[in-house]
Amino acid sequence: MRHHVEAGEVRTSRSSRRRGERRERDDAEPVDRLQELSSLVELATVLGSEHPADEAFGAALEAVLPRVQATRGALFVLRPDGGLEIAASRGLPAGAPTRLALAPRPDLAVVGPGDEAHDRQGLVLLVPVRRRRRTIGVLGLGPREGGEPYGAGETAYLRRAAACAAGPLESGILHDELERAGRKLSLKVLELRNLYDAGRDLAAGAAEESIHALLVATVMGHFAVSRCALYLAGLDGLTLAQGRGLRGGGDVGPIPPDETRAALAGLDAPIAVADLPDGPLRRRLEAARLVLAVPLAGGDRVEGVLAIGGRASGTPFREEDRDFAQALGRQALAALHNARLQRVREQKLRQDRELQIAREIQSSLFPRRPPEVAGFDVAAVSRPCYEVGGDSYDWIPLEGGRLALVVADVAGKGVPASLLMASVHASVRALAGTTAPARLVERLNRFLCASTPTSRFVTLFYAELDPAARRLAYVNAGHIPPYRVGGDGAVRRLAGGGPALGLLDEASFEQGHVDLVRGDVVAVVTDGVTEAAAPDDREFGDERVSDALRGAWGRSAAAVLEALVAAVDGWVGAEGCQDDLTALVLKG
Repeated sequence: MRHHVEAGEVRTSRSSRRRGERRERDDAEPVDRLQELSSLVELATVLGSEHPADEAFGAALEAVLPRVQATRGALFVLRPDGGLEIAASRGLPAGAPTRLALAPRPDLAVVGPGDEAHDRQGLVLLVPVRRRRRTIGVLGLGPREGGEPYGAGETAYLRRAAACAAGPLESGILHDELERAGRKLSLKVLELRNLYDAGRDLAAGAAEESIHALLVATVMGHFAVSRCALYLAGLDGLTLAQGRGLRGGGDVGPIPPDETRAALAGLDAPIAVADLPDGPLRRRLEAARLVLAVPLAGGDRVEGVLAIGGRASGTPFREEDRDFAQALGRQALAALHNARLQRVREQKLRQDRELQIAREIQSSLFPRRPPEVAGFDVAAVSRPCYEVGGDSYDWIPLEGGRLALVVADVAGKGVPASLLMASVHASVRALAGTTAPARLVERLNRFLCASTPTSRFVTLFYAELDPAARRLAYVNAGHIPPYRVGGDGAVRRLAGGGPALGLLDEASFEQGHVDLVRGDVVAVVTDGVTEAAAPDDREFGDERVSDALRGAWGRSAAAVLEALVAAVDGWVGAEGCQDDLTALVLKG
């Protein structure tokens, strides 16, 4: 009986103890809930304060860590690049990374050895902070005091704390993004203003040297650097066009063209000098203590390099800085192209004026009106292929009513040929009528051999007409044999004479004679007539010259000349001339 009573008393005691423990837990639960609610209110108040974000995040951590008895913690915030970076931390190991390597998860995660968050930042629990189903931050916690694990109550609190922090954290992120966007916009406005001012000044630069200096000065002022160099590619290779503050080997002569092409081949964007391929360009820039290489690209070709030294503050060049330097380089390159085009235009205008003067002088050497010779009619034309040419014709009155006829052709075209032709024209004028035609041509040949280079020579047909005797005495010095067309339609050539003038110092020349009857036509032409090419490259040739002369045989010298030139022009077509054209027609 006693044993039964004792057993009942034991059961009664145990039941009473359990009821007491339940009462204690029931009494403690409201207290815990009140403390948790108080902590969450404090957390929301801190995060919603007007303090700077960094201070608010730090205060929020100080409110959370004691509540769960964590030894350390960190709040990671989402950054524009998509990574998670520490916004506030307490108690992390020295040298711990500022970014979270673990990819954000939609729910709480326990991390252990092998995870960077555990090994380097000392964290064991990661609680995501989510907003609109997007992870915008992570609350990382270290071990609890005493080493106890996080229980259900602590994890539930941490989830509520993360939910409470989501709104203010998102607002803080948006505020930071707006501030960064505002600073970036202000910087971009400043850069655009500087680009506009620099572009205006560069466009106003008339000389290439002033553009070089302005580009280097603008870069140094904008980036606050003490060294800058501009290298431009040319026929001699890559050469220093402008440099300031250089030390060492910034200017030791041009980099050879082959090495220049290799150095610039892969340079399509601004690049750190240390990242350039090993070669003369990199070594030269490193020797001059230049750290950034900006290519100056025109179309698909890199025309130079703008090299910039480091900032005194040691601040690295950002992507925006590289974009600004490249944009400024493009503006400078466009200004250089414009300056070069302007220089070419000015040179062209000057050459045009000089050629116009030369053409006027050359035109003044031709006879102004046909000669008046009893029983004969003379007409001539000379058309240079360029502004001035190397063909010439002349008729020179001689004593006794005689008339000297001259057609000459200098090898080559343009100004050099016209200068030599002017000399030949003056010499023939000075010698005409002083001696026999053969002797005259010999003297002229010796003069040209002594005064002109061997690459220059002259073909010449010189004749003296005696109208009373109706006899033509002539010398053909390497010229196309003139055409003589009689009333029977037969074409005979006035050949013989000697070589072209200016080739052989001791050359001798034979003199020929021809008696002209009424109606005879003598035509002297240059190779601009016989070698005139059709679009299919076929030459006009002797036969077509003869046909044109026969077709106009019964007409005046001017009409025969006009028919011959018209035939040549029709043969050549729209392609135009390839050589000077000169023709002289003597009609009996």
